[in-house]
Amino acid sequence: SPLAATWADTGKVHIWDIQRHLDAFETPGTQIPQSAMQPLFTVASHGSTEGYAMDWSLDGRLLTGDCGGNIYLTTRRNNSGASFVADRSAFRGHTSSVEDIQWSPEEASVFASCSADQSIKIWDVRTKSRRFALDVPGAHDSDVNVISWNRRSRYLLASGSDNGDFKVWDMRKWSDSNGRSTPAACFAWHKKAVTSIEWCPTDESVLAVSGADDQLTLWDLAVELDAEEEARHRDAMVGSDGAKRDVPAQLLFIHQGQNVIKELHWHPQIPGMLASTALSGFNMFKTISV
Repeated sequence: SPLAATWADTGKVHIWDIQRHLDAFETPGTQIPQSAMQPLFTVASHGSTEGYAMDWSLDGRLLTGDCGGNIYLTTRRNNSGASFVADRSAFRGHTSSVEDIQWSPEEASVFASCSADQSIKIWDVRTKSRRFALDVPGAHDSDVNVISWNRRSRYLLASGSDNGDFKVWDMRKWSDSNGRSTPAACFAWHKKAVTSIEWCPTDESVLAVSGADDQLTLWDLAVELDAEEEARHRDAMVGSDGAKRDVPAQLLFIHQGQNVIKELHWHPQIPGMLASTALSGFNMFKTISV
């Protein structure tokens, strides 16, 4: 059965079987039984500390991160039924709220996390010490709100921060000879906090980013201009007031019209289609760029 998980302000994480709800979409008028309104399982590992971060693995394991900096793993005993095991031992290392979690698309035991402590960490659930394996302290100059692991180029990880910039990290070059981590790319287009970020599932170089500045932007990081092309590009970017604007060549498209955009996702079946949620409503759109 398809599962969903929700955070509550009580610090509990509820796991739901949503099969009956999906069936109701197929058959109008279907009555959902009261039993389907109750969670299959409640994760109580976080105590009374609420949180935001969570991610499912493909094999049904759930990671949840709370505002106290702790991350817990919940595992399903089998492929059916409501039998789950919630770990009591936390993955510890963040010193502030865990903002986002992503399982690795390549290594089944590896996941990444980001935090309001401005760091990004890589973990392995097989590590008995529950300590991180890799760390980028000061990945951004403010809270790291969101991360996204590239599903096609699996060594690329993108992150977005509270100050509006987003960065791309190459896992093959995680740190230099001095132990310092340097991003492969950095863009500071958004004027307010980055609220969501996700790599395109069909094009490894395309990335979607949304911000609290009511913009959803599409980027193609494969675009590289030579000096002559760069000059032409700069001359072409002129605002309505006649002043030149510094617009990155990698910026493909800006979607506007929504207020307080909170989340975006690429459609899993329609290539190039995006869905975004905001205070003002729900949008679905497809550009000619992707």
